[in-house]
Amino acid sequence: MKFPTFLTHWIDVLAGMVVEWRALLQARKSVVVARDERGFTIHRGTQPSSDMLAKVGAGMPIPNETMEALRNHLIIFELSDDRVITRNLTLPVKAKEFLSGIVRNQLERLSPWPPGQALHAIDAKPSAKDPEMLDVSVLITPREEIDAASRELGACGLSPGQIAARIDAGARTPLLTLWTKPAPASKGNIQNLPRMIGIGLAGVIVLSTAATLWALYASSAASTERDEIAEQASTLERQARSQGKQNLASLKPPERAWALKDNSPVAVLVLDDLTSAVPDSAYLTEFHLENTTLRIMGLATDAPSLIGALEQSGHFSNVHFFAPTTQGHGQSTDLYKFYIEARVSDHPDLSGD
Repeated sequence: MKFPTFLTHWIDVLAGMVVEWRALLQARKSVVVARDERGFTIHRGTQPSSDMLAKVGAGMPIPNETMEALRNHLIIFELSDDRVITRNLTLPVKAKEFLSGIVRNQLERLSPWPPGQALHAIDAKPSAKDPEMLDVSVLITPREEIDAASRELGACGLSPGQIAARIDAGARTPLLTLWTKPAPASKGNIQNLPRMIGIGLAGVIVLSTAATLWALYASSAASTERDEIAEQASTLERQARSQGKQNLASLKPPERAWALKDNSPVAVLVLDDLTSAVPDSAYLTEFHLENTTLRIMGLATDAPSLIGALEQSGHFSNVHFFAPTTQGHGQSTDLYKFYIEARVSDHPDLSGD
């Protein structure tokens, strides 16, 4: 099955479900008005034994409380059996799906009134004698009965939504609908329901597509803007660094020293960390600190052990010798000249107050 055909079929099925749902809601909120010798009786539900809501004399207005109770209910007027004739047919079970057409074709023979002046309802059930056959009952009434019933109920303040009858009046048999009030033009036509559903689905698809495209566009624009901001920040950082180096180079030596001190980790704190990390058997002769790069030179009896001591302190990383270690300096031949470079880790006190 091609997709357009499948979609059309699916919409038709959905429209049928909507119609059945509306009919079910109406059936759940329906009252039956029946004629008796004094006027009308109003029952809740479609069975004669249902709760009676009120009794109204013919031509008398219905009390306001009863009218309020009937608000938004489907009013079904039940014709008495003397206003309806019944004709019986026997048809094969296979003819069930064509039952409506068969009855219409035979209506002129079955009805004492011309087909254009009569209304009918059909009830079919399997034959008790032969399961391959159907017992079909056709209820027929003239249109003038429908008009008379509408006028009678109108005099009481009611407007019937349906007019129906039973095959066996007074028994617990289902009501068969002979006439249904046409739907107001403002509420549209049931035949247009599939088209309305199709238009609604198309609208939902268009809105969903538009929302998806807008979300993709907004996400792309945000990503582009984020990249541009990151690029601008990186450019500004590079420019600041370049300008800082140029400004630093143009300063006089004393001013340059103070600037290096302001832009580098606090030398006093670093020196204090060195004092704690370097053993007593070693001492420093030179100390250079530029930004986070530290270079120290000095004498020690065991120069290699200084590497581990500095790293274990937690204040220095990437500790290594940047020049060869030499032995014998001054009057002592037990001391080694060392050249160590390290990176100063972030010191907790550098954040300041």
